[in-house]
Amino acid sequence: MISPQDALRLVLEHAPALGPETAALARCVGRILAADLRAREALPPFDNSAMDGFAVRAHDLKNASRKTPIELTLREHVRAGAPRPVRLRPGEAARIMTGAPLPLGADSVVMQELALPGAPGRVKIPHAPQTGDHIRARGEDVAKGSLLLKKGTRLRPYEIALLAAQGIETISVVARPRVAVLASGDELVEISANLSHGKIRNSNGPALIAALSRWDIDAVDMGVAKDDPEALRSALASALDRADVVIVTGGVSVGDFDYTKSVLLSLGVHEIFWKVAIKPGKPLLFGTRERPGSPRALVFGLPGNPLAALVCLEEFVRPALEKLQGSTPGHQSYHLWGRTLNDYPKPKDRQQYVFCQAAPGPDGYELTVIRPQGSAMLAMASRANALALAPVGTAHVRRGTTLAFRWLK
Repeated sequence: MISPQDALRLVLEHAPALGPETAALARCVGRILAADLRAREALPPFDNSAMDGFAVRAHDLKNASRKTPIELTLREHVRAGAPRPVRLRPGEAARIMTGAPLPLGADSVVMQELALPGAPGRVKIPHAPQTGDHIRARGEDVAKGSLLLKKGTRLRPYEIALLAAQGIETISVVARPRVAVLASGDELVEISANLSHGKIRNSNGPALIAALSRWDIDAVDMGVAKDDPEALRSALASALDRADVVIVTGGVSVGDFDYTKSVLLSLGVHEIFWKVAIKPGKPLLFGTRERPGSPRALVFGLPGNPLAALVCLEEFVRPALEKLQGSTPGHQSYHLWGRTLNDYPKPKDRQQYVFCQAAPGPDGYELTVIRPQGSAMLAMASRANALALAPVGTAHVRRGTTLAFRWLK
């Protein structure tokens, strides 16, 4: 067995970033920009008002005060979206709305709250503004031709808004990996099947594909392959030909009918590691297959038990998918700490992912370890809202032990 830290390091070392692809802007949140982008236009594209109020010439109001307001003639009413207004002459003001273009000659805006009614067609200003007050100057946010976003930027809604404001409808981003999911086992039947003795429904395939969809990965469901070398070979050969990442569950341990590892090796997959010091998930297999003219394919042989498969997917496959898409990931963040309220035995030589119920206590979070635990106990995991890490070297988690944990969302 290798440590989970070494396993993750090896996975990331063998996961190259994919090439670029063009995607619609509105579909790119969370994706990584594949090339620098420069501003096509200045933002704002014209001087405009940051407030509802009155566009004025600051010089006209230099002596204005509460005691001696200055009355100006209203020239026009400027709304957002209006064409360029006329030029203000000395002694004139314009009623102006937020976002409306600044009239020529105006150099400041007085908020409407500071203005007083004047004679018909006039306004009194008891305030001496400074030049530039409440004006969004052309290009103050973005200068035309400036570097807008750097290659490698992860796009958030803020960046999407920035690019939309530039009139950019499609962009070059790091491609999403093509993923194929295959379940294996003579005992597996489709979820709609009536069960006969000795059979169970395929829960791994739907669960893994659902988890991948939360990470915006549209995986191809390859169905179920029987524990037969030729059936596995056919299914895995098809998956390797069409996918950047192949995920197969089951058949990676040392049972009499565990053929997954040997079939993968016969198809040209190079084994990077097999067996990791974790529970659940010890039989995890990781390998690569070179593809002329294309990035190497990554292959994950996950354990057949559903909780082991899901833990390995989150801890090892997800970081690889992020790396392929241009990110720099690591282990999932176990950044919270909680005290256990009960005991739990564990293997001393393995790091265990412990399903818990976490809740705030008087002195911080408290963790109730759900018992019993097993890598096939689906209802048990459904009751958990947290996953805690019990480290290597600990043979028994005692009541009052502090463990790192993360929420199960």
